[in-house]
Amino acid sequence: MLINQLAHRTGVSTRALRHYDGLGLLSSRRLGNGYRDFAESAVEEVRRIRLLLDIGLGLQAVAQVLPCFDQDGALTACPTARERLRGQIRDLDSSIAELQRTRGLLAGALDDLVDI
Repeated sequence: MLINQLAHRTGVSTRALRHYDGLGLLSSRRLGNGYRDFAESAVEEVRRIRLLLDIGLGLQAVAQVLPCFDQDGALTACPTARERLRGQIRDLDSSIAELQRTRGLLAGALDDLVDI
C-alpha cells in the first residue's frame, strides 16, 4: 500500500511514517516511480510504534522494544522490554515526585498570599 493509504488507515501523518521508515522502524520497498510500498503488516507495526510512543518511550527505545512483540502482536517479556518499561516507570515516578514538590510549593505560596 502507498504511504497515504497507510497514513489514512493508521491516523499517522505521512511525514511521521517517512521518519519511522528512515529510522528502520518500518520497512517498505520502492516502486519504479520511487514511491514507498508498505506491506499490509505495516498497519499493525505502526500501531505498535504508536503504543510505545504513547507510553512515553522515545524512538530509540521503540526500536529496541519492537522486536519483543510476538507474531500475535503481544509484547513479550523479553529483557529489553522489561528494562525499558521499568526505566520508563522510574522516570515517571521521578516526574511525579517533582510535580508533587512543586504543587506543595504553590500551595504554600497560595496560603501565604496577603489580601489587600
